[in-house]
Amino acid sequence: MEEVIGTKGRLIIRCGMLLAVLTAGCVAACGCGRFRKPEAAEDAIALRGEQLKQVSLVYESGRSAYEEQLKLLQERKENFTDLIDSLTTDQKLAQRMILTNRVDMEGQVFRDCMPGGILLFTGDFSGRTADRVRKHVDALQDGMLIPMLVGVDEEGGTVSRIRGLTGSGIPVFEGARKLFEQGGCGLVREDAEKKSLYLRQMGINLNFAPDADVVKAVNSYMYARSASGDPEEVAAYVRAVVSGMQDGGMGSCLKHFPGYGENVNTHTTFAVDHRSLKEYREGDFLPFQAGISEGADMVMVSHIVMEQVDDSVPASLSIPVHRLLREELEFDGVVICDDLVMQAIRRAMSMEEAAAAALLAGNDMIFVGNFQEAMQGARSVYDTGEMTEEELNASLLRIFRLKRKLGLLE
Repeated sequence: MEEVIGTKGRLIIRCGMLLAVLTAGCVAACGCGRFRKPEAAEDAIALRGEQLKQVSLVYESGRSAYEEQLKLLQERKENFTDLIDSLTTDQKLAQRMILTNRVDMEGQVFRDCMPGGILLFTGDFSGRTADRVRKHVDALQDGMLIPMLVGVDEEGGTVSRIRGLTGSGIPVFEGARKLFEQGGCGLVREDAEKKSLYLRQMGINLNFAPDADVVKAVNSYMYARSASGDPEEVAAYVRAVVSGMQDGGMGSCLKHFPGYGENVNTHTTFAVDHRSLKEYREGDFLPFQAGISEGADMVMVSHIVMEQVDDSVPASLSIPVHRLLREELEFDGVVICDDLVMQAIRRAMSMEEAAAAALLAGNDMIFVGNFQEAMQGARSVYDTGEMTEEELNASLLRIFRLKRKLGLLE
């Protein structure tokens, strides 16, 4: 080619070859083009792999620690650990009490101790409109760090606290037996939801119903308040009421465990039931089991002496009876005993003594007609160690879970 092109051509070709060599050198130097980067040494690869492994381990460790922290925070929230830890001992004890005396619902002690709830009676409704009742309830709740359970006994029929309300559109609720006989479970559930929605409008969040007692004799004290003398029918009634109350956003309470039966009125006297545990299991327990399965929030224990289980004290103050409810019927909600001012209790002991005995028996909450005396009783068993901190906190946890379910706590 040099001979054909001549001198000038040879100069061009040589220059071109020189340029190509220089270009190739540059390309090789910068690692581009068809020239490959030299393979890394094996020890360099191993070092890089170890570095990546360490980074991965640090990342996984950090993520695990973060997830564990979130889990612990969630558990603290779920178990109300921070809330419980923030309370004084008196505030913890007061959370286990539902006040029934208007005088106790006033003053700085009421605000500072923060009782767990209050119970409204006929006098709180008589001559008032529903709107006025709501304002009264709101005023009681105002400023409470922990909102209270606001309860009422509105079974309908002979036990209707709202009957004295004034104004238009006030509903009338029938008693259990009449309602069940008129329309069965369909009407019962409809009535329970309607009643719950109406009570919620007044700031009430807990109705002490349904009555789960099986009563056959017409002349028995609890006859009209019981749906039937057939345990299966009462069980169906209880399921319908609890379901309707849940639909209406209302807390429910099964009463009166272990079953009132044909016994006399414990408001005025003592009552002893001689039936066997087998009879209870085949009859009276069935409605309670049905209500518990349906999701009832509370169970109220009566003052009747369950002789075959504990013949020394009323069921409300009996450890074996409460153990039966917790273990055999597997109830893990809030347990409350019937009102401690009833004569079946007060004939034998003071409010201070009754409060102490009821809490030690296994009740999470108690009704108290004298807040100061009840607090003295509760404090006495706490200070002596008869009531442990673990037991106290376990009751608070059940109470707070109920309050959260009812929208009172986050």
